[in-house]
Amino acid sequence: MSLLPGPGTWLIFGIVLVPVYVMVLAWFFGAPRDVSTALRGLAYLIAFVLLLWIPMYILSVIIGVIFF
Repeated sequence: MSLLPGPGTWLIFGIVLVPVYVMVLAWFFGAPRDVSTALRGLAYLIAFVLLLWIPMYILSVIIGVIFF
């Protein structure tokens, strides 16, 4: 296994997620600025991502134990 990320990683985090990066930057640097709302939106975004990734990780570990 290589320590360098594959092309799919660069594609997803570098190109596909650009609108998300722009959205988060606009929350903090756009006008009008409301830092508390921006932080709340960022917290919701992080919570949503974690609520998706944690069960997927647990399921992948279970599948790895059962089938491999």
